[in-house]
Amino acid sequence: MVTPLLLGYLLTMLFLTPRLLRGASWTRRAPRLGIGLWLAACLSTIAAFCLAGVVLVLPVTTVGHAIISLVLTCAISLHHVSRTAASLAMDAAGASALAAVAARLLYATATVALPRRRLRRQHATTLRLLGRHHPSHDGVLVVAHPVPAVYCLPARGRLVVVSEGALSLLDPPLLDAVIAHEHAHLRGHHYLITTVSAVLARAFPRLPLFTAAEDEIHRLVEMAADDSAARRSTPDTVARALLDLVAGQPPAPLLAMAGVGTAERVRRLLTPHPPLGPAGRYLAAAGAITLLFLPIALPTVPAFVDHTAHCPTSLAAAHAGIAMGRAGSDLALETADAVIVRDELTAIPAA
Repeated sequence: MVTPLLLGYLLTMLFLTPRLLRGASWTRRAPRLGIGLWLAACLSTIAAFCLAGVVLVLPVTTVGHAIISLVLTCAISLHHVSRTAASLAMDAAGASALAAVAARLLYATATVALPRRRLRRQHATTLRLLGRHHPSHDGVLVVAHPVPAVYCLPARGRLVVVSEGALSLLDPPLLDAVIAHEHAHLRGHHYLITTVSAVLARAFPRLPLFTAAEDEIHRLVEMAADDSAARRSTPDTVARALLDLVAGQPPAPLLAMAGVGTAERVRRLLTPHPPLGPAGRYLAAAGAITLLFLPIALPTVPAFVDHTAHCPTSLAAAHAGIAMGRAGSDLALETADAVIVRDELTAIPAA
């Protein structure tokens, strides 16, 4: 029963959720909450897939008891399960699914996250040799390049890189707004968020949820940085700086102010909408939390039904407790007054 529910949840998350989230206009009004909801949807989907694989290998009550034990510190028992051909096939399918997910994630990490990290370090080393520090802005490195470009480098020291072309183009208020935008990227660890979304999109390239999440998260982190810069200056100033820098393109994995969705972001800054209210924020946060815990809840509910039969505290509170020798947990065996070694109920009178 639980496995079909998990599979139905997976299909819903993979194909319906991207359409719903992409069509939600409120994410533009609260970009950080939108980022959290997209990440929660991706992580929830992976958790549901992994749990579906685990449920194919282990009884659902065993999986549920394992989850309950993390919360209640109640000992779990791995019930004896007969090994039929069908159960062995389910074991193989579950183990293969888990191995496939792990292999895809390792492959994507090796081909996306590690090269990005290496490129950022090499780029930062080169710029420190060729660039000069800005006289009035700490942590800002100026490089001799005619194309106007500003971007951040989350390497050691967390640099903001400004080209000579950008310095000659931007007046002081615009430059301050651009630097505030890049500092928002660094403070919010947006490079980690975009790397995670890129790894998931590479690991599962044909699944709509992950491909849509990569594009949307990249757009939303830029909007979140725009909002931070607008609070330190004005939305008009940020929009003007964004238009001035649209020609400059930094190396691909780096976050730049004129990176993605320029036209949409300018319209958003020039025609601001009222911020998302407290009720909407709480609802979005509750939705993200629900997405994270829903896959875990599905196998846990059946285990709660079976919980009293296997939790040692039930035996401790009873007048007399009997445990099964092979199926009982260690704590249940220690707490019980009598133990049926062969797991046969007919032996109770003899006990």
